[in-house]
Amino acid sequence: MNEDILKSIDHRLTTITKLLALDVVKGRQFQDQVKLLHDVGMQPSEIAEYVGKTPNNIRVVIHGLKKKSKPKGETNE
Repeated sequence: MNEDILKSIDHRLTTITKLLALDVVKGRQFQDQVKLLHDVGMQPSEIAEYVGKTPNNIRVVIHGLKKKSKPKGETNE
């Protein structure tokens, strides 16, 4: 395949991914949006693009969600 066709396919797949992600998180609370997108394997920078926040803000939310889900007394060490 030539380069232009591959770029076109990549652009279309990116657009489809964005539309699906926006549809899935529509109407959900911000933390639920982040959790859902993170759980399907999206990186903070990708999630940030979809929900209109910074990647750092997304990392903070993910950290808080992980901290919340641990049983009391459990540590990372």
